[in-house]
Amino acid sequence: MYWITFFIAGYTALALQTALAGYIHIAGAAPDLLLPLAVFVCINARRPQALLGAVILGLFQDMFSSRPLGLHAFAYGLAGLLVVGARPVVHRDHPLTCFAMTLAAAGMVAAVVLVNQWAYPRIHRLADWPAASVAAEAYRAAYTAFVAPAVMAALNRVRRLFGFRPDHVFAPRAGDAWRERRT
Repeated sequence: MYWITFFIAGYTALALQTALAGYIHIAGAAPDLLLPLAVFVCINARRPQALLGAVILGLFQDMFSSRPLGLHAFAYGLAGLLVVGARPVVHRDHPLTCFAMTLAAAGMVAAVVLVNQWAYPRIHRLADWPAASVAAEAYRAAYTAFVAPAVMAALNRVRRLFGFRPDHVFAPRAGDAWRERRT
């Protein structure tokens, strides 16, 4: 995977998410545009690169959120493990796959965020901490999943710029057509 393309795509998604934050709210929730990018990378890149990319995108998200640093990095890493594990049994380019994998990843991120919002004030004895909102996180996860097929379609058009390679290299066997023959 070409990391410069990855960082440019991550920065662009973060910039769009930040710039459109006040305009694309539905029911008080805005989509997370970095998560579909993380799912795209986890579906297409090699396993170590995919997981590292998901954690890096989570750190990008952490830098612009009011939550503790590393929370989204951890959540995106878990979501990356889920997507990489499901990768052999899904069709990578299908819009329903994009929707389902992003919904599962967004649900996992929402669960981690909700556990943090519940536990953080209890651990640090904070009385004025805002309460966890299950509805807001559910709306955010659903909104992110509905936006994901459009984001994935745009990313699939420029997939070759990422330089993805397969996870494994097939060893040639005797009788393969592409193997050099002796004359």
